[in-house]
Order: sequence, then C-alpha cells, then structure tokens
Amino acid sequence: MSITTNRLKIDFHIDAIERDFVFIRLKREKNGKWWGAEELDCIIGDEYKAMAVGYAQYAYAMFEKKSNNTYELLQKLRTDTKFANVSAIEVKPQAVYNGNDECICEVTLARLLINSLGSSRSRFKDLHFSNLTGTLLKVPALTDKFYDPIGVAEITLNRIDGKKNEFLLNVSVASYRKKGAILKEYKGEELRKILKRPEYVFHSGTASLRRWLPSDGKETDATKSYIKCGIQGKRRHTNFIEFGSIKDFENSRAGILHQVFKSIQEHLSEYMSVDFASLEIDDSLELTNTLLKKPQQLHSVLGGQPINIIDIVKDEDSAELAKNLKELLLPYITDEKLITFGKQDKKGALNFRIIHDAEFYEKMGQEDEYLASTDIFQRQHLTIESTRNVSDAIVKTSIKELLIKRDISTKKINLFDWSKLELKGIWTFAAWDEEASHVIFMEIQPNGNFEFHTREGRNIFNWERFDNYKELMTESESEDKIRTLEGLVISDTGDINKIFRTDEITIPDISKIEAIINEVETKLPEDKRTGNALADLLEEFMTEVSTKDNDKLILFSEELRRLGNNELDKSSFRKLIKENLGKNSNVTDELRNYLLNRYDIRLIFSKQKENIEDLFNASLHINYFGETAKEAYYFVGDRNVKDYSFKDACHLRKIVAVDDSKLIFRQLLKTMDVDFVRTGQSTVVPFPFKYIREYKNFDIAQ
Repeated sequence: MSITTNRLKIDFHIDAIERDFVFIRLKREKNGKWWGAEELDCIIGDEYKAMAVGYAQYAYAMFEKKSNNTYELLQKLRTDTKFANVSAIEVKPQAVYNGNDECICEVTLARLLINSLGSSRSRFKDLHFSNLTGTLLKVPALTDKFYDPIGVAEITLNRIDGKKNEFLLNVSVASYRKKGAILKEYKGEELRKILKRPEYVFHSGTASLRRWLPSDGKETDATKSYIKCGIQGKRRHTNFIEFGSIKDFENSRAGILHQVFKSIQEHLSEYMSVDFASLEIDDSLELTNTLLKKPQQLHSVLGGQPINIIDIVKDEDSAELAKNLKELLLPYITDEKLITFGKQDKKGALNFRIIHDAEFYEKMGQEDEYLASTDIFQRQHLTIESTRNVSDAIVKTSIKELLIKRDISTKKINLFDWSKLELKGIWTFAAWDEEASHVIFMEIQPNGNFEFHTREGRNIFNWERFDNYKELMTESESEDKIRTLEGLVISDTGDINKIFRTDEITIPDISKIEAIINEVETKLPEDKRTGNALADLLEEFMTEVSTKDNDKLILFSEELRRLGNNELDKSSFRKLIKENLGKNSNVTDELRNYLLNRYDIRLIFSKQKENIEDLFNASLHINYFGETAKEAYYFVGDRNVKDYSFKDACHLRKIVAVDDSKLIFRQLLKTMDVDFVRTGQSTVVPFPFKYIREYKNFDIAQ
C-alpha cells in the first residue's frame, strides 16, 4: 500500500524562468529580517503590477520581463519616496544556492512562482487567489454583502532540512473580521495591536480583497474592511477534508490544497515540474479496540465504583445540571444507588464537582473551588458557565478522565491489557515537564503496574537517568526543549527512541475523491430522466439481477410509470429509492451498483468499507513505514469516516534510535489502538504519555 503526503518535489526550469521573469530583491533590515508588508502590497498593486511578492530575510518581487525594462524598473523603485529606505537590486534565479547572495533560489524562488497564482487567470471569481502581505491567500468570493467573520486560507511552502528541492505545501484557515465588529468587541491595548495589522478592502475586479494603503487618501469604511482577527474565546476550525458536496470539498483544506496543486500544474508547468511524494507502508494496524463506544462497555471497568456529585455552586442552574448529570450517568452503571449527592469529596468514589470557572472567582474576589486530584480523591470538574447543557459526550469524556486518574492513584493500568504487548522487563516513557523545566518519566512493568519519577523525587539511583533524558530532550546550547520532540521511549534493554512530530501530512486520493463527487452531482443522462425511462431501467435491473425484493421493485416501477414523461433530478430519484426500497437495504445497494456499472450513473458517494479504505487509506488506522537501522515513520488516522468528512490531517511522526540503540517503537503500535485518550478516537502517541500529562496535574502533596 502506498500513500501520498504534502511533500512537494520541484524540478525548476531555470532557462524558462529567466527568459520570462525579472526578480527584484528589496533590502531593509530590522532585527535581521524584512519588515514592511505595506510596500509589498504596493508593488503588487496597479502602480507596479508585480506578478508576485514574498519575503524571507529580504523581500522579493517578480515581474514579467516582456512588460518591464529592468533598468527602468530599478530606477523607478530607487526614486519612489515610498521606497526611500529600501535598496533594490536584480537577482538571478537558480535551482540551488551556490554561495552567490545575489540570487533567488530554492524555497524563495518556489514561493514567488506559486504566489504568482494570485495573478489569477480564472473567470470564476470563487477560484481567485490573492497575493497579499507576501503570502498566497484563498479568499472566499465576496459580494456587496459583507460577512463577519470570513475564512481566508493561507497557502505556505516550507523547505525540508537536508532535502534538495523538496518542500511542504500546507493550507491553514484564519478568520478575518470586519473592522466595525473588532471595534465593538476589543478594547484597550489589545485593540490597538489589532488595528496595527494590515487592513483590506473589497476589490470589485476579482470579488476579493486588496490592501488599503494610505495613498488611497481616505479612511476605510469600518463596515466594509477586514483585518485578520479571531472571535474572542473561539478558535476557528476548518475540516481537513469534506466530501459531501463539491462545494464543501473545495472549501476544505484538502480541497484548497488540491486546487493549488492543479493551478501549479496548469499555469506554472513551463517553469517547474511538481509532484507529491509517495510512500510505501510497511505495516498497517487496523484500529479495533473500543472501551467507550457503548455505555455498557464500561460496566465491568467501573466495577461497582461509587459516583459522587458535589454541587459547590448551589443555585437553580447547578441543581438542574446535577440532576441531568445523574440521568446521563445511569447507563454507565449497574445500580442507581451507586450515584450519590454529597457536600464534599468521597474516598473511593469518582467525584464530579460542579463549580464556577476561574474568571468568575477572580471577578468576585473569591477563592477558586478547583481542587486537583490526589491519590486519595479522583476529581472531575464541570463549570456551570461552560456546561449548562451537559451532554452524553461530556459525560463520557468525564468518566474516562476519572478512570485514568483512578489508574494513576492505584499505579496500575486497568484500561488496557498491557500484558498483550508481551514486553519483557520494565519499559519507560519520558516526557517534558514545563513547570520543572526538566523530565518526568513513567516506568511500566510487564503486568501493567507503574511508577512515576519526577525531578523533585529523584534519588542517587536515578539521578544519572534524569540528566541523560534531559540532555536528549533539550537543545544543546539553550537547554530549551526541542520543539518537535514529543517524548522518549526506553526498552528494558536500554534502547532509547525519540518521537518527533513533523509538519508532513498524509493526503487521501483527492483527485479520485473530487471525480466521484462530481459524478454524484452530475445530472442524470438526458434519455434517462423521465419516470418511464427510469421505470425501464428498474425493470431491466429486475430481469438481470436476482433479488428477494421483487414485490417492492414492482411497486416502485409502477410509481415511476405514473410519473410518465415528467423528469426527475438525481435528488428526487434518490428520495424515491429511499422511500420505496430503504436507504441502506441490500436491494438498494444492488440497484446503485447496477446503475453505476452499467450506465455510469453514480447516485451516492459510497461509505462502504472497501471504498472508504481505497480512497482514504492515508487517513485511517495505524501505519508504520520507512524503517532503516536508525529511523522509521508512522502516522495514526481515524477508525472510520463520519459525516462525509475528516476533521484533521494525519501528521507523520519520525522515530529516531539514539546513539547505539535499536529501533523498538514498532513493538508499541498497539498502545495507540485505544479510545480513552481522545474520547472515541485513537491517540497519536502511546497512551502512557496521557497518564504522564494527567499525573503532572495531580496534587502530590496531599
């Protein structure tokens, strides 16, 4: 099995690039880096009409050679008062840096070429890109009706260390707010900082945004201008991929990535050849273990554990919350008497505490009622401000958090059968403790018993281990934690593997996915749209395909005949199939397959297991690959697909064996086939790291 990632391999055609384009470098330094996005947006505007702008240490602009005399262009820039503090020189394109500083090469050259897609050739306004503030943006097609907020996709290209002309192409989506909404929502210093950001106004030519410049000579209309800014207390999320409709697909991050890639191939193929990397998977482990899928699964795990609800708030809202909480807890227990209401925490019980949030206590000048868990008391807090309408999902998550805390208090893994890993001796998981600026680690015995070790509790016997692990987890000069390092795993024989998170993500078969969505949304063939024509197809299906539901099919055919020569669209036809044959019955599946295979009529995007795994193998299960003597990679996907979407992309993680160590991580793949770290989902690193995170929040003194 092979999968594709966002690693873009580029082969530059330097002769063609140099033939058609002029590149200008603009130099003005402040703290060693370029500053002044306003100048970049001025160059991209009507006065200079650069094809693309971008910046790294310096700023760069790309112009069409046939429309610009290089000498005259440089003279114009050097005499323009807007660029009085900027030096401009021509730089030559080259594929790889060779020591010549007066060149543009590698990732900077690729960015400028890709940013030139902002000079959109599309007649469809919703396909326009914008090259603003030096980056390539995909702005939703705007009209005279201004929405707040709007989601603007930023397309970035970053180099990969040690790889020649290989880069990571990524899409992120940020909120842009109307200036008027920002003025109402933010105050003081925070507002002043936001208002210093670039401001954009509607550009009727592309139905997109352009930078507002002081040279425009007037203040912007606060109801029609945008600034990059989020909504207070909310984090914008755009699903990685949506495939319920072509519109949803094109607005998802994978859909935008696909559009960028197609645009590069269509408009830039003369200047660079591009392709995504393909990787061969060595080992794939299907995600099958569930603990939280159904409430009944927790009966044996809870094992008659008492549950205690403590209402600290004591008002009508909290009383209602406590009542609803009990009702939602009942399916998880075998005896209603196990649930009690108390005034204080109980030993031996799972304690739910209803309190106010931290902001309330600070505002009222009261002591915060939050209490950390201890070895004696396991606590889970529900704040009245955020949990007025408690849901089954909240309850399920709260229970699994308490069960993890229970495991920590007993120093025994009960949520996973550790012995099935068949590991010998003690295995260790080490993570970084931000508060202590040091390492915390967990030792697990073959039977699942474990111990934590912290800097404060170290002794003469493990002092050397602490220092060794810290050295492996920190930068040698600054002693800051290595940013991408997620932890260490150490086998019973002392082999140490590092886990690194990378920015490389897996990509499903988006070309085929797009094609299938388009087939679903394609109209029925002209000669197969009427009731009579569809009845003919149905009777043909009955003749050629043996089925037990002929009575239903006959009645369905008669209903279609009654429509005569009236035309139906696909949506109406699907609705009739559902009403007459059922949405997911065997005969419905057989009919859909018959119409697809015989007449290329695709009625739905099938979510049958075989189809989903064929299209989305890069987004499912645990996959391990690329193993050498010292390195390997893996990624963890979802268990299955829900609601025609995948929320997040799968990041590749790199495993590195330290010094003379062997690779041991493959033995731990099953530790990610659990659903109690992220409720109902798999975890992307071995679950003991979750135990370490929770232990760091324990009150060890009590």
